Amino acid sequence: MTASEYCDVRLLECADQSVPQAYLLFQETIGSGNVEDADSFRTTISPLTDPSVAPKLVASFAAERLIGAMLGVYLRRTNGCMILYAGVREPFRGQGVYTRMRKFLLRELANESQTHPGFVMSEVEDGGWLHRKYLDEWGGFAAPIDYRQPSVQGLHRRKLRLVAVPMSSSPEEILENLPSVLHDVFTGIYRIQYPELEPCFQHAAASLGRTP
Repeated sequence: MTASEYCDVRLLECADQSVPQAYLLFQETIGSGNVEDADSFRTTISPLTDPSVAPKLVASFAAERLIGAMLGVYLRRTNGCMILYAGVREPFRGQGVYTRMRKFLLRELANESQTHPGFVMSEVEDGGWLHRKYLDEWGGFAAPIDYRQPSVQGLHRRKLRLVAVPMSSSPEEILENLPSVLHDVFTGIYRIQYPELEPCFQHAAASLGRTP
């Protein structure tokens, strides 16, 4: 029996005692420099932070031990989903835990849509295993954009790939709407009030040749 068959996947509310454990798991599995600081994380997972963004934090447990977690948001203005963080403890990797959490999370995020989300996207390391998953297994594509994560919320500026999997929208529709999606990411997720003044946003928008 694989871990995904016996683990318990559930949604965590902000006050759940497992939230700090999930945050530490993200730091351990992704790298502390790639995860926002603790205060910002608490703000990110709160549904009261921004009405245009609906965050969902899910976790996987084996015998009540936290073995994996995944955080995503639903972007109301552009009707899309974005997975922000995901991690599975090393002894449980390659057993379907990540896939099961992803399906659970996308179901929860879809409940926030009045129709059906148009896409799911993530920021990924160029050429990394998750980049390949999006392109080779999940039917996704890399957006034609020179994308950099901004240095806010305790994060360091770094070059990433923005990848998307079409859901109810076509790839052409996603690409056409990409300037608006980019704007929503910088305002709703990174909480930058005026993204047009932020160098990373300016650079990405210029690479598209369009502005929202």
